[in-house]
Amino acid sequence: MARDDDMKAWSPDRWRDHPARQLPHYPDRQALAAVEAHLHDAAPVIAIDDARRLREQVAEVAGGNAFILQGGDCAENFDDAVAERVARLSRLFDEMAALLRPEVGAPLVRIARIAGQFAKPRSAPTEKRGSVELPAYRGDIINGQGFSAAARAHDPHRMVRAHLQSVGTAAILSVARHGQKPIYTSHEGLLLPYEEALTHRDADGRWWATSGHMLWLGDRTRQLDGAHVDYLSGIENVVGIKCGPTMEAGELAALCARLDPEDTPGKLVLIGRFGADQLRAKLTPLLDAVKGRNVAWIIDPMHGNTEKVEGRKLRRFDAIMAEIEGFIACCREAGVHAGGVHLEMSPDDVTECLGGGGPQGPSDLDRAYRTACDPRLNRAQSVELARRLAMLL
Repeated sequence: MARDDDMKAWSPDRWRDHPARQLPHYPDRQALAAVEAHLHDAAPVIAIDDARRLREQVAEVAGGNAFILQGGDCAENFDDAVAERVARLSRLFDEMAALLRPEVGAPLVRIARIAGQFAKPRSAPTEKRGSVELPAYRGDIINGQGFSAAARAHDPHRMVRAHLQSVGTAAILSVARHGQKPIYTSHEGLLLPYEEALTHRDADGRWWATSGHMLWLGDRTRQLDGAHVDYLSGIENVVGIKCGPTMEAGELAALCARLDPEDTPGKLVLIGRFGADQLRAKLTPLLDAVKGRNVAWIIDPMHGNTEKVEGRKLRRFDAIMAEIEGFIACCREAGVHAGGVHLEMSPDDVTECLGGGGPQGPSDLDRAYRTACDPRLNRAQSVELARRLAMLL
């Protein structure tokens, strides 16, 4: 089917006709409808023209002429000090870019996990502590971190607060980067009622998600006939696809065809996340499956290298670097441009990942283990990663 025909058939609510995973259950349907109506009339988080500019820059990455530096928190929180956080994250991007730019020899495209990264997929729907079992924490846009029935209830009104904070965050980020290289916003396109409400047409009738410049498809919601794939197939924004160790070559080829049937430069970013020990075996067939398509390949060396020690998640800097090094080597062997990195990182001195100038053992994690979900590199570890990445490039 031609793209113009797809535009006529597609609408932001069409995902509702497809099976959906990882979505919350809202018992009060009237409250949900009221929130959706409010968000539909609310201010956009980002400008469509800026999302269009990111498409153009990602097209340069797909052509081998630019490099993506993407990073930020695992999940944003409602209690974040937004202005301070934006300033600190901007400085961290500057520090990393100063190390990378001379060695990359091409423009750096900066994309933050910010101004919308409030929802998290979970491997289990519930959490049990002792004899008490409650719904899992799914991010502040859905429920609270506190372990009580009231905190863990799925509340649609949280979408309004997340939207307000995202608008403020994006505005501060825009002012902070005025006259300099922009930092674009990105998040997982997970909470579809929120995304639908913030999807609008441009002057040419094309649909854009105004919740963020770039949205990505998670590893748990990539079903070809699923609601998330259908929604992301209709928007013009840059779309990422998380490619995990269970993804098959044929599946990736089918997803690319579904999400970008016209093979448009700048539309798709493929984000590998395999784990250092599985990278070569899993990545090489995927590189071959989409070779020749206008896609940008980047690596997320965080999620595949997560382990649990004494009940606490951690990541090891050496494994993170090993996956990055393996990614660059595999891409070079395949004649594919290694187009960037996707990191969970904090500008603060958190102690959540081991090595790289950070804590050396699990007993050191307690000093500043603050993440609500997954472990992040701290500022010093992020800068060290950029230094070593520059050497690899």
